[in-house]
Amino acid sequence: MNESVDLSETVAGKDDRLTRAADWDNRYAMHVHRPPGGEALGVAVGAEGSWLTMGDGSRLLDLHGQYMSMGVGHRHPRIQAALHEAIDNLGYCVDLFAHEGKGRAAKLLVEDTMEGSDWAGRVRFVASGTEAVETALLMARIYTGRQVVVTRQLAHHGWTEGAAAVSTSTINRGDYFDLPEGRVRNAAVQHAPIAPAPFCASCPLGLTPGNCKDENGTLACVRETERTIRAVGVHNVAGFITELYNAAGAYMVPDEYPAQIREMTTRLGIVWIDDEVVAGVGRTGKWWAFQHYGVTPDIVVAGKGLSSSAAPVGACIISRELSNFFDTGIWTAAGSFHGHPLSVAAVAATIEAIIDDDLVAHAAELGEYVHARLTEMTAAHPCLAHFEGSGLAWILNFVDPSTGRPWTPTDRWYDVTADGDTFKPSEFLTEECAKRGVLLFPFLPNSMHLGPPLTITREELDFGLAVLDEALSVLDTQPSVVANDGQ
Repeated sequence: MNESVDLSETVAGKDDRLTRAADWDNRYAMHVHRPPGGEALGVAVGAEGSWLTMGDGSRLLDLHGQYMSMGVGHRHPRIQAALHEAIDNLGYCVDLFAHEGKGRAAKLLVEDTMEGSDWAGRVRFVASGTEAVETALLMARIYTGRQVVVTRQLAHHGWTEGAAAVSTSTINRGDYFDLPEGRVRNAAVQHAPIAPAPFCASCPLGLTPGNCKDENGTLACVRETERTIRAVGVHNVAGFITELYNAAGAYMVPDEYPAQIREMTTRLGIVWIDDEVVAGVGRTGKWWAFQHYGVTPDIVVAGKGLSSSAAPVGACIISRELSNFFDTGIWTAAGSFHGHPLSVAAVAATIEAIIDDDLVAHAAELGEYVHARLTEMTAAHPCLAHFEGSGLAWILNFVDPSTGRPWTPTDRWYDVTADGDTFKPSEFLTEECAKRGVLLFPFLPNSMHLGPPLTITREELDFGLAVLDEALSVLDTQPSVVANDGQ
């Protein structure tokens, strides 16, 4: 006998409904980031603003923004109204049609988020940030007539084949851990050439900030990037893909890096793809991370906060030069959900809410407060080694208090197949914060992101940071559990 999926008719009472929901999830849904037999984090039943409500009635302050995906928070009334209007008036049409929502969202991105710059030409809407990366890779290859896209160490750009090929973070590149056989299966059929990570806290070239520039002031990581490109053959390289606020690698690039990458890619005739799926749409205290550095890329990749994750969407914002090229031909690339009325309605509503409520400035202002609070915590907690960030995008780095070295020695280059299981302070802090009503997510073992909705209030932020402060106090007391040989 088939079970009905109408919970209101088949299950009596809230507790029974929640039990059934968890049971169906465990039995029928395919799981990621969960070991065999492991349970979900819980049953989520509601969300509002910066808060997530669980089935047991508890509330969690969403200090991570759930993969840093929340723009203007959960269930923003402006987005709710825009989605209802889109359903009532159009519902669905393929990307071949023009419609008001798509045009409005594109106009807002090209004109209203660019701080007076006219570099941007057009927007291509797709269904996710990963799809936007795939689209950017295709655009670079079509435009240049070349095939290779160069990436960096510690990069993450998505989970589909092309995006996975330019993803080099071992913790986030879509590997499958086959526990019975004790092996890792990777579905990517190819990997892109890899340049050094511009990660100053632990430079992969063994250099220190201030001692890595040549006589022209060029950073060593930029010099090595150009050498990587030349080793492949400039005539073979279509593009170079970066993040400026690196989510998977948990670092921000040095201040000189974007301008030097812009100069290098322009000189070599290579497309610069700036992946801002995490960093974009106000998160760093600017509309876009590249705006902190006075440069413009060729392609900006957006997602996540673009629609406040109220509807699945991604976008490529391309330069006038690229858009003029694509205006001369026909591109036979279409997707059923590209430019979907609900998705672009959420995009337009998100951008308009950010503009009307001045949330970019709000994020920048709160960022100064976060910086001050984290400075205090660094002085108070030996386990918090250092931090970096801006706006509402922050990275915290942890060490063993007794040694001053990372708990997991290989740090960002941690690979479970080579290093085995280790104590991971990010997981420990996630659990401690959850006990106290704050939601965070662990990725890399020794670091953690803070990325709440742009609408978070000062009072909510105070609560979240106070909980983090308490959790750090607990981590300070943890005994050494690994032989720190450092890397």
